[in-house]
Amino acid sequence: MSTQDDFESHASKAATEVAHSGFMGRIHHALHTTPALVPRIVLVGSIIVFGILLGSKFFSPFALTLFLQQVQIVGIVTAAQWTYLLIGVLIIAAVAIDQWIRKVAA
Repeated sequence: MSTQDDFESHASKAATEVAHSGFMGRIHHALHTTPALVPRIVLVGSIIVFGILLGSKFFSPFALTLFLQQVQIVGIVTAAQWTYLLIGVLIIAAVAIDQWIRKVAA
């Protein structure tokens, strides 16, 4: 390996901790320690932007019920996909164990 490609030695010399100070540092730390904040920030930002652009039409009862129906549908589809993937992983694990047992028993 040439000295030009020796990235690991340069990385070990680099600073191990980046100093984050001030307001942006606290936001950076909060986003890295709590990843669930990102979708919440996007949701609140979207509500604010569409609320300003559309005004009272966005906050009408019809629009809110339509929004809640869509949230329910997305939740149901997400649960179905999660269940499908979980069953697939279990089947793969069962096949792997079966193959291992056959190999050991042979």
